Amino acid sequence: MNLGARDFTTHHSWVSTVINIGTELASIPNVEIGERKPVVFLSVPTGQFLAPLLMAGAFTAPPKIADPKVGIGETFRAVSFDGESQVRDIDVSLLERSFQQEECVRMYRSGDYWRKTDHPVLRLPSNVPKDRGVRVLSERDWAEIKREFNDLRVKPGPRAETWWASHCLSPVVIVGESLEYVDRQRQHLIEQRAGWFETEVMPFIRYSKPGISNADRVLHHPYSYLTIDADKTRPWLRSLAPRLVVYTSWRAYYSRVESSFSTAPAVVLVNRRVWRSDVEAAMNTYHDETAKLRSLVGMPRSFGARVMMTKAIEDDGAVRGGNDDDTEFGDS
Repeated sequence: MNLGARDFTTHHSWVSTVINIGTELASIPNVEIGERKPVVFLSVPTGQFLAPLLMAGAFTAPPKIADPKVGIGETFRAVSFDGESQVRDIDVSLLERSFQQEECVRMYRSGDYWRKTDHPVLRLPSNVPKDRGVRVLSERDWAEIKREFNDLRVKPGPRAETWWASHCLSPVVIVGESLEYVDRQRQHLIEQRAGWFETEVMPFIRYSKPGISNADRVLHHPYSYLTIDADKTRPWLRSLAPRLVVYTSWRAYYSRVESSFSTAPAVVLVNRRVWRSDVEAAMNTYHDETAKLRSLVGMPRSFGARVMMTKAIEDDGAVRGGNDDDTEFGDS
């Protein structure tokens, strides 16, 4: 983990702290149902810039892509690079295994034609809508992404296609309200504070397409913005396992369906200016002393953090959560 590697002035030590929290949490493996994962409740004087900085830190961690766990000859719905310019939903079949037990998958293209692929593959839940497999990038978009890949000082992988797909299949998900404001913060940092970021994450931080705020397109982009009710109308969304989940407010976390993204580490931003949210978060969380996160050591005095180890649970179809009409749990 790249903890504390960036050169920040003392005045901006909080920036290093936030980026490092994103890196460390995203580096923790996602868990299985019944196991526990950390949720960090980060109490701050203001939530400004925190979500984009956490996202930038998370992108320095290796992608987490689950084994498809399928039998030879089984065809399944997955998301992968389509061999042209898109990361999208496709049909994949496992046709053989090597002597080293490494999987060899082939990708369905059209008709009876199968094309062998070595790009990462992520199996989708069976209840994912079949009409998600749309084009999200133009030829010009993909040419720009490949150009940015080629401009990187250190190549993160053998090919731009595999590099891009691996980050889309293990995205950062930001859940909350005022998401347009969060995106403006991201843009401001790119324009005014690009030096705060590692060069290798800049292609992801700069990436912006309308689909990043479309809940039906999660896994087609390296990051997504989701409203606090997105998981209530899309049961399939709850079982996805992002690299990191960032809740932009206590309300966003409090209102979630409990099983949503429950296998992935998370950060909940608690803005002290919203007094009731700060009090409710303090009353309804606890700090687990066994959770030793290096990134929380030496935090700025204006920050506070609780690490709660929560159990990953399987979605049972029920919609539970807080009262969405309680407007006192806000972001502003």
